[in-house]
Amino acid sequence: MSAEMVTELRVLVGSLGEKGQANWWTSEFFSVTAGAFLSPVFTRSVFLAQYNGVTTAAARVHDDVIGVGRTIHLFRLPIELEQSCQEAANNPAFVARVRPYLTDRQKAISRLAELASAGHEPSPGPVLLGLVGDDIATDLARAAGVYVAAFQQQVQSFPYLREAV
Repeated sequence: MSAEMVTELRVLVGSLGEKGQANWWTSEFFSVTAGAFLSPVFTRSVFLAQYNGVTTAAARVHDDVIGVGRTIHLFRLPIELEQSCQEAANNPAFVARVRPYLTDRQKAISRLAELASAGHEPSPGPVLLGLVGDDIATDLARAAGVYVAAFQQQVQSFPYLREAV
């Protein structure tokens, strides 16, 4: 899974979890009015500002629910991947490809389902997916599957992985 795919997962889950959608976190960075509000300040990087805002909001909620220390979740990843995600979110071609999914809840859920591995049941609260493996792509696809089911069934689920000791 490329950094672009991870970034897309973050954008989709981040926007679906916002106040105007599932209300898992109180941010509204991907709302219609947010773009208009942010554009005078971030003239060339509105999407990056939205991405960073929703990622921070989602990370705080995940950290509060899951806890911190030896855990990895979609919004708290190894530093190398975090840096690559920043670059992806600032790429105009990436933004043009992803933005259409943010205009409609069902489009966002459908796209998230395309990126996810199938067959996951959400449960309220933290969902331990196991230990971080060698293939973080597989781990994040499993996490995406939990998010899809959670948004569809209107249950707050926070999938995460533990780092091996």
